[in-house]
Amino acid sequence: MIPYAADIDRLPPYPLDLDDGQRERVDRLLSGVVVSLHDHPVRLPDPITPESWAEHTRVGTEHIGHAGLNESGLTIVLASSLVEPDQDRLLRWADQMRAGLAVSTTGPRLLPALEDLGSIGTDLDGIPALYAAGIRSSGLAYNAGNPLGGGLGQPVDEGLTPLGRQAVGVMNQLGMLVDLAHVGDRTSIEAAAASSEPVVISHAGARARWPSPRMKPDDVLRAVAATSGVIGVEAAPGSTRVEGRLEHDLDAVMAHVEYIAELVGVDHVGLGPDTFFGDHAGLYAAAGWAPQPVPGHEGLPLPDHVAGMENPAEAPRNAAGWLVRRGWADADIAKVLGGNAERVLGTVLR
Repeated sequence: MIPYAADIDRLPPYPLDLDDGQRERVDRLLSGVVVSLHDHPVRLPDPITPESWAEHTRVGTEHIGHAGLNESGLTIVLASSLVEPDQDRLLRWADQMRAGLAVSTTGPRLLPALEDLGSIGTDLDGIPALYAAGIRSSGLAYNAGNPLGGGLGQPVDEGLTPLGRQAVGVMNQLGMLVDLAHVGDRTSIEAAAASSEPVVISHAGARARWPSPRMKPDDVLRAVAATSGVIGVEAAPGSTRVEGRLEHDLDAVMAHVEYIAELVGVDHVGLGPDTFFGDHAGLYAAAGWAPQPVPGHEGLPLPDHVAGMENPAEAPRNAAGWLVRRGWADADIAKVLGGNAERVLGTVLR
């Protein structure tokens, strides 16, 4: 039997150093609407090795971190699959997620989501099939792109294809959220313009703060905000760093939150931590996934974890505490924690 990571107290609590009044404010804020636009709220094998990951993948059973989620303050989580090109495997994954959710009547509402629509190929009938299986959000394309449009890992993004434009329309009609997190810059702007509903970037950050293709330039952030959409700021190890700082920690992640709020307004920023219960950096190594290089920073080491934003349970509480300590108003913090995302979900989902 594969051992799995704990979803409570796996690492020591992050020291926020809040006073009693600030802690009371955080508790009050977490009693409201708290939404993750992108997380993997599952327990990873522990230890995670190429062998344990291969066995976990072969078995194909997700272990949802119910105990951690119940303590998180989260009310809604867009619970994402990993990238999967096989449509049938994705449909089975959705069934397993729904079965895992059925064992608990407490905790947040989990909405299955996809990194991309690569599994449908050129058959748009695959989108209603995914919706019928419970999928409520999907990226259009992953890093390498697909028949719908360009991905952020391509040297040239040719833009949203005619098929991609149709896919956006199908998603709008069904009530499936259009996600541009891994989509190329040109395709993102064109997809936002094509959508009749708000779109999201479920997990990324600001390229102005960290010069990685994985982050989004200002014109893409503005295009998403123009749809009344939301940008969820992520915290996967090595993603939302800040130029000039070696550490990737809570301070770095929240610097992206502040930048985006200043650029497009606080009504268009949220959280999409992109975390697991377990060793996220170890998953990269075990699965053979190399982080995307950042020009001029190729030798920068990957952090073991993002201190303060390591897992789905601690991320919202520490984000709230950071914003309280920073002097943000409660009304604006509530928007970032979940109010903005709830508004978009209420508009888009059927």
